[in-house]
This record gives sequence, C-alpha cells and structure tokens, in this order.
Amino acid sequence: MINELEILAENGPKWAASRAKQALVFHEQFEGGGLEEFEFQDMMLRLIEDGPLDSEADDLDTKALLITAIQQVANI
Repeated sequence: MINELEILAENGPKWAASRAKQALVFHEQFEGGGLEEFEFQDMMLRLIEDGPLDSEADDLDTKALLITAIQQVANI
C-alpha cells in the first residue's frame, strides 16, 4: 500500500496528495524509530477523519483508496 500512497502523493488530487505525502512522512518517521506505534496510528487516523476529508473529497474511489492505504500502512 506504500506504492498507492506514493502514486496518490504524486498524481492525486490536491486533497489526496497532501494527505498521502503526510502519511509517507509519518511512515518514514515510524520506521526510523521516531514515533511509537500508538502515535503513528493516531497521526495516520487524523489524516482520514471524516469531517475534513468529507468536505474536500470529490472522488469516492480516490477517497476509498486513500483511506484503505493509510489504514493498511498504519496496521489499523
């Protein structure tokens, strides 16, 4: 699912690209030991909170892909 986040970060709509880029940064920090698992999962979940995401997401398929990728990378 990292590949999907990378694709969204480079080619996705602005709302998805910004969240995907941030998710990749969080993942890199977690893998490097800079974040505890709980912190990492919490930060990842905040990226896909319903309120802000629902107001920006204009493509349900992209939204579903982003949510799935973030949940799987964060092991949620």
